[in-house]
Amino acid sequence: MSYTPPTTFTTGTVLTSSASEGNLEALRVYLHTDVVAGDLEASQWIQTRHIQPPEYLPFQGLQHGVSGYQGGQWAGGAEIRLTFATKYLTGNGQPSVNSFQPIPNTAFQLDIRRSGGLLFHYWWEFEVGQDNSTAPYQVAQDSRSVFIAPYVGQVSSAFSSYRAYAQEQRNQEYGISATYPIGMAETYVQGGGYGQKQGTLMMSTTNGLLTFGLAFHSQVSRVGVVNWGVNVEVFYL
Repeated sequence: MSYTPPTTFTTGTVLTSSASEGNLEALRVYLHTDVVAGDLEASQWIQTRHIQPPEYLPFQGLQHGVSGYQGGQWAGGAEIRLTFATKYLTGNGQPSVNSFQPIPNTAFQLDIRRSGGLLFHYWWEFEVGQDNSTAPYQVAQDSRSVFIAPYVGQVSSAFSSYRAYAQEQRNQEYGISATYPIGMAETYVQGGGYGQKQGTLMMSTTNGLLTFGLAFHSQVSRVGVVNWGVNVEVFYL
């Protein structure tokens, strides 16, 4: 219902401070949904018990909060744990094949409660190749690449809907250093086999269970995904 002031000032009505203050106090009560100002705690009242803690998914390294997910894999150090992509799942390096396959452990589901906006941010770090195989049906060695794209729903949407968001890294043509440190960064930079990429997908969504993840199309035999991360935030407007 609309706000109704307790005192209505008309022509000839005496304006008093009590009547004016009474109207303002009634407005404050109205704006606080009928809660009298004296019943409100003046100090900060939000405590730990009022904050919903996130749920942690250790296998995937993801944190599920109130409005979205965040997390990823951070290998680091000398004993690196890699997630792999390979051409043997996406057409064996043939230029005519456009299939995408999921990157292991990067997919998760988010239960969208109603229509809203969605922001999907993702990043990865990878080492690509060396692939110097000579089968004649393949893309030429100096043109082989891996493409990583986000997908929402089915993995096939990485190609059908989100291939414009795919990012490319080329094959390491010149091999890996055989001396210490093995696979040193300078070698990869020189040959083009090392990359760090990121992207953001913004979309509108309706209610329902949605799957998010990263998918790849590779023309290279061995692609080591060293680190990756995702962040999905849903805004209910």
